[in-house]
Amino acid sequence: MSNISKETKVGGMILCGGESSRMDYPKAWLPMGNELMLQRVVRVVSDTVSPVIVVASQKQKLPELPESVTVIFDKETGAGPLPAIAHGLATLKDRCDAAFVSGCDTPLIDVKFITKIISALGENQLVMVQEGKWYHPLAAVYRTSLIEQIYHLLNSNQRRPIDLAESAKACFLKADVLREIDPELRGLQNINTREQYFELLRETGLANSTKIPF
Repeated sequence: MSNISKETKVGGMILCGGESSRMDYPKAWLPMGNELMLQRVVRVVSDTVSPVIVVASQKQKLPELPESVTVIFDKETGAGPLPAIAHGLATLKDRCDAAFVSGCDTPLIDVKFITKIISALGENQLVMVQEGKWYHPLAAVYRTSLIEQIYHLLNSNQRRPIDLAESAKACFLKADVLREIDPELRGLQNINTREQYFELLRETGLANSTKIPF
């Protein structure tokens, strides 16, 4: 594990406080072979950047994680990703300059994928992947200096990450750039339903070694 730039220290943030309503099972606890989905994402992010934090919902139970990983809890329940990102950046601000932010439900990210996104940061305040008309706020890098700007947006009832991207010095990284290292953009695939979960296990060859929890 190493940081991407000597000038810019990048950490990692994984959000796992969603309700998993379509899965009807906590996605953080979904088995993938001998590890759980959150554990897998934490492992990959930790192999790329440091320090790494996990942002969970209030009273959420999490699987065992490495001691090096800090767990914090949302201040608001069901408020969406932007308040959680602000809370995470405030936690990281004295430890790094920026953070790669991921959800816990994108288990096919890898080191090269994360590194490619971080490499686009440059002098920008954030990098967000753009796939056609869609934006991926949880495949993005945010500078910790954005904290006050995020709080200002939240106080103005602007609660979407794209509101932040449109008001900051942002780089919208075209998804086609990521195809150079991830031709099928598997690193952007969210696992939201049981059908997607079963397909994930088949694609990764983990179907036979995974004990399905439902």
